[in-house]
Formats: sequence, C-alpha cells, structure tokens
Amino acid sequence: MSISVYQNHEDSLDPLYQHEYFEETSQEVWEYCVIPSSVSIFHIIYKILVVNLSFGIVISTINVPKTVLHVYFAASGIYLISNLESNVGKYLILIFFTSSYIILKIGSYIQEQYNPTQKNNVHKIQYFSTSKLVKYTLIIILVLCQYFLLKSETWMEIRGVIMIFSMKLISLAEDVESGVIKYPSHLKYYAYIFCGANVMFGPWIPFQEYEAMFYQPTKKNIWWVFGIARALLISMFFLMLSNCWSMYFIPEDSNQWLKSYREAFSFRASHYFISFLSEASMLAAGYKNTKIWHEPKKWHFEIADPLKIEFPSALAVVVTTWNKPMHDFLKKYVYRSWLPLGKFYGILATFVISSFLHGFEFKVSVVLILIGIFSYLQFTTRDYFAKAFSCCIRVYPCKNICSHRFKRNSIASWICRLAFSFTTILHLVYLGMLMDPSTDETGILEKWKNLYFVSFWIMLINILVIMHHSNTRWRCLRILILNFCRL
Repeated sequence: MSISVYQNHEDSLDPLYQHEYFEETSQEVWEYCVIPSSVSIFHIIYKILVVNLSFGIVISTINVPKTVLHVYFAASGIYLISNLESNVGKYLILIFFTSSYIILKIGSYIQEQYNPTQKNNVHKIQYFSTSKLVKYTLIIILVLCQYFLLKSETWMEIRGVIMIFSMKLISLAEDVESGVIKYPSHLKYYAYIFCGANVMFGPWIPFQEYEAMFYQPTKKNIWWVFGIARALLISMFFLMLSNCWSMYFIPEDSNQWLKSYREAFSFRASHYFISFLSEASMLAAGYKNTKIWHEPKKWHFEIADPLKIEFPSALAVVVTTWNKPMHDFLKKYVYRSWLPLGKFYGILATFVISSFLHGFEFKVSVVLILIGIFSYLQFTTRDYFAKAFSCCIRVYPCKNICSHRFKRNSIASWICRLAFSFTTILHLVYLGMLMDPSTDETGILEKWKNLYFVSFWIMLINILVIMHHSNTRWRCLRILILNFCRL
C-alpha cells in the first residue's frame, strides 16, 4: 500500500523517468507513509478512546444509575457512527438498528401464535422461530445493501458495523428463545446494540457479557492503563507493517513468491490492526476476558493471536485463533442450531451465514471454502500418519498419557510437525494473497497460476493419503462433501 514518494511529484519529473522504479529509504517510508497513516486514523481512534475511557472511569468511581449508563452507551455508539463519511450509510445503520427491536417482537409473536409445538422440541429445526426470522431478514437486507441499494464504497465502509450488529441481534434472539435471558427493555437493547466499546470494530460479545459490567464493574488501576496502551501500540505496529514496511522489506522487484507472501501478510497485518484496536476499545470501557474478570493485574481481551497465525502448527489452529469471538459465535449460534438436521447442513448453514456476514463477496467465499477443505484434509492426514508411524504429530497433542512411540518432543515429531507448519504457511500465502485489491484486476486463477497451484497439489496428496487409508473412494468423497463448507 506504500507508494513511492516520487509518484507524489510525478508532474515535475521528466516523462522519460516517470515509470522508473525507485526504492524508498527507511526515512522516506517514515516521512511519507508512517506519519500520514498515523494522522489519517487519529481522528477516529481518539474519539473511540475518549468515549470509552470516560465510561470506564465513571462506572468504577461514581455511583450513577444504570439507566443513565445505558443511555450513555447507546448515545456513544450513535456518536461514533455519525463520524462515518457516507450519509447514506449512517442513515441506513440508524434506521436499521432502531427498527430491529420490532423484528424480535414479530418473531416472538409468530413463535407463540403459530408455532407453539416446536418451542420446546430441541430435535426439530424451528423454521419460523424468532432467531430464524432474524437470520432470514438479515440475509435479505445484506444482499439488498450489497447488490442493489448501496454503492460499493458505501457498503465497504459500513460492512463491519453491520456485521457486528447482525451477530448481536442473532445471538440475542437465540438466547431469548432458549430461555437463557429474558427480553431486554428497549433501553438495554439499544445500549447493547449501539455499545460504543465495539460498535465500530467489534468484537462481538453476548448480551450477558455486556450486562455484567453494570453489576460487577471491573476495578481500574495502573495495569488497566498499561493494558490499553499495550493493545494500542501493537495495533499501530501492525498498521505500519501493513501499510508501509511490508512494501519496504519486500519491494516490487522481488520474486513472485515473496510478493505473494507480502500481499497475504499485509492483509493479515491489517486484520491484527483492527483486532488490537478493538481490544483497546473494549479495555478502555472496562471489559476484559471473563476468566480474568476479577484479577486486577491482568488486562487483555483476546481476539486474534498473531503468533499462532504467523507461525502456525496447523490450519485448524489458524481458524480458531483468527477471530476468537466470531469463532465462538458461529459455533454456538449457527452450527449448533442447525445440527439436528445433520453435520452437513450445520456446516453448510455456518458457511452461508458467515459468507453473508462478511458481505458474500466472491473471493471471501472462495477463501472460506478452501480453508475448510484444506484444514480438514490436513487434520485427517496428520491423524493417519500419527497412527501409521506411531508418532505424536496430530494437530492437538495427546491429552492424557501419550501412547505413541515417538513422543511430542522427539526429533521425528518435530521434523514432521515442522513440515506440516511449512505447508500451512504455503496455504496462508496461497489464500491470503486473494484478499489483496490487485486480485480484482488480475483474477483469482491468474494469481494461483503464478504460484503453480501449489495448495491444490498439496490437497491432492492429502486426498490420496486419505483414500489409501479409507480403502473406499465413496467414503472419502462423502467426507469431503460434508466438510466442504466448514469454517
């Protein structure tokens, strides 16, 4: 994303040299990329921090009625949304958010009046339940927004906000339907939906976790300040890597593999930037992981784990650590709700809902499908090799006593797991580079062709191993179909 400083003065250059490649120095990167990138996002970061810091301080130091705090949280979210550039996007969000409570009430009415027999039957899919009505409505609205109602730049600006809102609405409907919580009041509902701590960048949290702050507020101390500063600094670090330093360390004249790695890493770094920025926002409001809620010296809200993603032991680990709150959401509120129809339908529903939440963009859907396929094949292949050679190389280590001849810390195990880690990195490059904007111009197949379709060759080897192990081709194909849409 970094652009040569000479391009900023293109008009003043001799036309003969305008298309020459110039390698930037570190000082030029700092002056023409790092500083402008920092300034460009400062206006929204400081507003998010001020809004949530004030809430975190007030709820811990002043005895304010909970009603006032709910109003503050709802107002803070509306204020942050008002900073979006697109007026159409802002109006759509506000109208959609404020009318969403009606959707819940309509679903509840339909459930009670026309579908009472399924209410307590956990072995049937409640097609006309409140949660299903919410999901159907959200899918229709998301499709209309992306393909018919909004311009692409407007949709890209508000897509993240709509995704977090949709996850909140679905989880709330499911929890009310299952009896975990009661219908919240209008005020609590809008405060949860517009919550200033996560309305812009996430992460998703269930209603129970949101409400916990009002009954057991965390105690603020110097470690709280350090936690916010840590998350904010890491966030800015990854922003600079994504926008500036990745182009500096891997310039445009590098070989195709390095450039593909740069494109994939730049996308991942931008995801880490958003993840740690949202962590700073949550910490500023006083939220942290529930396991450390009452530990005054521990302040963090885990969203993504860059180390496990950049140095992956397996694709399955990448899937679970890419966005932990969203992984928990999809597993609890999508996959399990469709599981009574079978694993295939549960996985298919999870893929469809996840794709719509991400905007149902073609290249995103391709990446999601292939991650599911690659991770399953890798998982199954490692299980087969672990059994065939009695070597502890499964994705997850043995929980109890390891019965393998070659233990987890043996040289043979280390070499094998290192080889699988290397193939995982290749998969991440192969899939991550599709998220680069240049894919829209060159095309997906052309991108893959430049890397000789390496991931598909690895996948073919895994398929042959699995087929040899199962001794029945139809069984292998059935397994692949069932896991075709796994996330």
